[in-house]
Amino acid sequence: MITRWLGPFLTVFLLVVSAGQSVAADSLSRMDACLLEQIKIADPNMSLAELKTQCEVVISVKEPVVTDEADPKPMVEATPAEPVPLDESLISRRIQAEKSTRFNPFVLSPHKRNYVLLASYNDTPNYEIYNTPASDFDQVEIKFQLSFKIPVIERVMGTDADLYVAYSNLSFWQAYNRKISSPFRETIHEPEMFLIVPNDWEIGGWRNSLFQVGVVHQSNGQGGFLSRSWNRLYANFIFEKDRFLVGLKPWRRINESDDDNPDITDFLGHYELTGIYKKGEHTFSLMLRNLFDGEGRDTFQVDWSFPLHKRWRGYVQYFNGYGESLIDYNADTNRIGFGVQLTDWL
Repeated sequence: MITRWLGPFLTVFLLVVSAGQSVAADSLSRMDACLLEQIKIADPNMSLAELKTQCEVVISVKEPVVTDEADPKPMVEATPAEPVPLDESLISRRIQAEKSTRFNPFVLSPHKRNYVLLASYNDTPNYEIYNTPASDFDQVEIKFQLSFKIPVIERVMGTDADLYVAYSNLSFWQAYNRKISSPFRETIHEPEMFLIVPNDWEIGGWRNSLFQVGVVHQSNGQGGFLSRSWNRLYANFIFEKDRFLVGLKPWRRINESDDDNPDITDFLGHYELTGIYKKGEHTFSLMLRNLFDGEGRDTFQVDWSFPLHKRWRGYVQYFNGYGESLIDYNADTNRIGFGVQLTDWL
């Protein structure tokens, strides 16, 4: 009895729901659509009235002037509004995207790249520091990084500077090495605190849009002869031009009384130079460190990320030099890996 009318009932129900959805979609005005879009990217401190005013300007630019059907000439001669400029700055776009979720308790803003290299091959592994025989380690392992930041104080002392804390975790996992129970070969913990100061001056056509200064600690969390750590004060100057971005990051090590690695700056140097080029959905980057030190300790890393599916991105990374990890800071490393990336620089 029930099955006799259940089928027709479901059919009518689905038709009604579909019709309702169609009407709802059709009734969504340009103003509603604009407001929904602006809510995603606007400053959270903007009022609804300000959002509506902004949308009215946008709509006035995009909508054609209403005309009388009998007369092809416009009923009202409207003065065209100034178009709302689209900020093409790569840095500004990231800042705006982060601001849209800054107060969402369920969202963590990315700091550095977040990625997983599912296969990372090192053709010159450093086995000497471990008690494990060299033959027991795999040259292929998983390398991944998790990194996020949290705003602590906005507009510090009435300025445009914002204070952040951040944490990054870089791990090297012998995941495919069941012979020695798939251990984590090395994990680097990196808490830091820094100020981000918006800037706007140019030099040679390059715009310095961001200045960052902070303090950072790096440690592998080990004890005894495997212990590695250091502390630094750093600044980071970000310049951009068209689709290019360049970052110059000098640092100064904070001396320690009990030092596990007193010569680490001999291998990692005193600065890092990063270049990024974004073409469509593809991002290419190059990191350079310790150039021209006279000891042949030049270090570089090349990265390429590209779209795969929705938020998932493909990722290829090549590293050559010193300081890829703390345990290997004084060992020459030559590594290539591929995997997936969750967040990029831009």
